[in-house]
Amino acid sequence: MRVGVLGIGKTPHKIQHNKSLRDLIVEAGRTAISDAGVSPSDIQMLYVGNVGSVGFNYENSTGLMAAHHLGVVPAGAVRVEAACGTGAWALHLGVVAIASGLYDTVMVVGAEKMNDLATVEGTSVIAQAADSKEEYFSGLTFPSGVALTARKYMQTYGLTEEDLAHTSVKNHHYGARNPYAHLRFECTVEEVMRSAKVADPLKLYEVCPMTDAGSALVLCREEILKDQPDKPQVYITATAMASGTWYAVSDGLEDAHKLFAEPAAKAYAMAGVSAGDIDVAEIYNSFAIQEPLGIEGLGFAEQGKGWEGAADGSTWIDGKVAVNLSGGLLCKGHPLGATGSSQAVDIIEQLRGTAPEGIQRKDAAIGISACRGGPGAVGAIHIYQREG
Repeated sequence: MRVGVLGIGKTPHKIQHNKSLRDLIVEAGRTAISDAGVSPSDIQMLYVGNVGSVGFNYENSTGLMAAHHLGVVPAGAVRVEAACGTGAWALHLGVVAIASGLYDTVMVVGAEKMNDLATVEGTSVIAQAADSKEEYFSGLTFPSGVALTARKYMQTYGLTEEDLAHTSVKNHHYGARNPYAHLRFECTVEEVMRSAKVADPLKLYEVCPMTDAGSALVLCREEILKDQPDKPQVYITATAMASGTWYAVSDGLEDAHKLFAEPAAKAYAMAGVSAGDIDVAEIYNSFAIQEPLGIEGLGFAEQGKGWEGAADGSTWIDGKVAVNLSGGLLCKGHPLGATGSSQAVDIIEQLRGTAPEGIQRKDAAIGISACRGGPGAVGAIHIYQREG
């Protein structure tokens, strides 16, 4: 399976009170259309990833709104929602639509506008991506649920809080060099340790910020991209999805591992590659502990050792596999519906050789994105390959 990437576009990740959800969709989408060298009328189907437009923005029918303002009417348009994995699910549907032969050219957009509400209101919208009736109102929030996972991981594998802090240090090193990231500062292990406690053992520098952003891709049949050799020859060669644990209280370490490991095995087989072939990876890490869990699930390290790469350099830019050169969600922020699509755009930039200075992996040819959502309810894997 090979689906061509004709164009990409994204907005900065930051608090953007001067822009609406519609503005973010249009900015990212028009950039992708221009990059693809197509007209809006060439788009045959539009998949819009958005989690909380009703709660955050008092808007519904987001896909139809996007179709109108991007000018792709009369193409079909649908809003996709799957918690934090929303943007990746939208991408999956776009890839499947092309691979099935039903469409020649489709667009995938992910967008979220989160910061027009007070933080307490915004977090209550986010809580609806899990069991908001029982767990959330009983105090088992996303931060506290993930904190329990972190503590269990540390106890099981003998980690200290300082060991885990290296993950944030690495992400902030690259986030500081990413002009599209929400948080752009470096930090040390000591500074991570001194940052405010959010949910023990997780500290402020180990938690992503709420952010506003959009990202978009124009996908096409392989033949269409091959007929344009002047364009970067980057293809999506695998897509694999999974569902998992709905309740945070029952999401154990093995559940977290399988959420990526099982679809990753399918994706590697589909693309004809292995974990050892991957040059660059964007791995979901709204909390620091999720990066080593993802590294292990993708097969880059044994269980219990995924944290070591941030400490020994093997997941830095010149390491065996470069992980989250964008700064990850810890620095980019987590725009819910746009997170999975922004991971894809960042990997495609790496394979094109157009990533910002200081975060470009030399000669990157194969990349992977891994997005998760809910307590452990969504897993999404995509593999990307460059020709030439």
